[in-house]
Amino acid sequence: MSIIAPHEDSTGNLSKVLRKAISFPVLLGVLLAAGAFASTSSEGGALGTKVLTADDMFWHIAIGREILATRHWPTVEHFSFTLAGQDSVAYEWLGDVLIAAAQRWGGWRGLVGLLGGLSAGFVLLLYYLAYLRSKNLKAAAVACALLLPIAGAFFTLRPQLLGYIFLVITLICLERYRQGARKTLWLLPLVFLLWVNTHGTFAMGLLVVGLYWAAGLVGFERGCVVAQRWKPKQRRELLLVLLACMAVLPVTPYGTRLAAYPLEMALLRPTVMGNVTEWYPLALRHGVWAYAFLGLVLVFVVVQAMFGALVYRVEEIVLLAFGVWQSCLHVRFLFFFAAIFAPLLATLLARWVPAYAPQKDKYALNALLIALLALGLAALYPSSRALETAADEQDPRAAVEFLRQHPGLDPTFNEAWGGYLVWSGRKVFMDGRDVYENGGVLSDYVRIVNLDPEMRFLLRKYGVRACLVRRDSPLGTYLAALPDWKRVYADDLSVIYEDQGSHRGGPH
Repeated sequence: MSIIAPHEDSTGNLSKVLRKAISFPVLLGVLLAAGAFASTSSEGGALGTKVLTADDMFWHIAIGREILATRHWPTVEHFSFTLAGQDSVAYEWLGDVLIAAAQRWGGWRGLVGLLGGLSAGFVLLLYYLAYLRSKNLKAAAVACALLLPIAGAFFTLRPQLLGYIFLVITLICLERYRQGARKTLWLLPLVFLLWVNTHGTFAMGLLVVGLYWAAGLVGFERGCVVAQRWKPKQRRELLLVLLACMAVLPVTPYGTRLAAYPLEMALLRPTVMGNVTEWYPLALRHGVWAYAFLGLVLVFVVVQAMFGALVYRVEEIVLLAFGVWQSCLHVRFLFFFAAIFAPLLATLLARWVPAYAPQKDKYALNALLIALLALGLAALYPSSRALETAADEQDPRAAVEFLRQHPGLDPTFNEAWGGYLVWSGRKVFMDGRDVYENGGVLSDYVRIVNLDPEMRFLLRKYGVRACLVRRDSPLGTYLAALPDWKRVYADDLSVIYEDQGSHRGGPH
């Protein structure tokens, strides 16, 4: 009999932990996280500069900043002059607070760090989900890497990213439950409590949990699709968890209004869905990620048809079909597709990708590569000055200062930059929130920027004194040709036109 001293045992455990920390699977995770962080760069921009290209981020900050300052949730609209005084709801208030806190404590660099961290977190969770389903770490990493161009297109600092993180967590809990880890299922009510206060994608989560429960009510196998019947106790547990997830939905500062928001969007926001680009159908002009989506779906179908040896659960196939269908109808659902497709693609790839062999791992090389990646990201992390310079190229800071110095130009119609103007303390005609469907403001905005014959009447309807437009935009060109409109400010990014007729009380 051998006796091991306590300190020797603890040293051995420490060695095991260290070896895991610098193992090849961890290196793959670091590579994926670095790729996710790289995806936060705008086209031709520095690391993390997507925070500057998502105008919606600014009004998220403004709402979160207000909640942090007042300790109250907004109930009255005061960011715009078109809907001023009307009922208002911060549908994504928890995400708004998180983004505002990052900006308060870290400035631009804090926002870059939050975006990079959330993007990396999403990819790492997806990597774990793909591994759970395929039982092959390498195949899981390859699947996530192939889907990164699609998911990375949506790595912007909006609560939507948090919503899809919650979706992947939900899928992980359900997959672990399938594999016998019963306790993880009971995390879902807490996930949905956070989710409903963060983003409307919680409705997809309810769809997923309900589908997993319903798919286990029967058992069958048809070709490559199988339904695995739940045991009676499993059915009861899943149903109880689903009911608990639904029961927490009214636990918000606004009661049931946040829970009703997805239905409100689907049924009462047709103009939003018809005029906001992320609700447009998929087209090849959308870029490399559109080709990646079509290519991956085609390869998956062809390989499955040629070999036909892999079997998928019915709930997985239904979710995949839904994801493909909705992605073709609405670009924004490509993010949902990536989350659903990664574990299935990893399962397919596992047929050819060799499994991880710990005995062949090269820990020293892994440690060196992990250190180099970390140093590379640190070296590429943008400075505050670089981010401020980039912001000036994206946002009309000088034009906003001009408007601040000339209050007689209020109210001002803004063709773009609504979020930035809200963040700057300006009253806007419209920003990126969905509420502008109310009262026809969004439809009036669309008519104005599309140079509707009633455009001048619509500007007069809202008492507009000036227009802030993009340089060389059609609206700006049209205003420049009108005798009553005068250009009073211009820079490389924006132009401001003043309605001279409004001073004389003349016709518009």
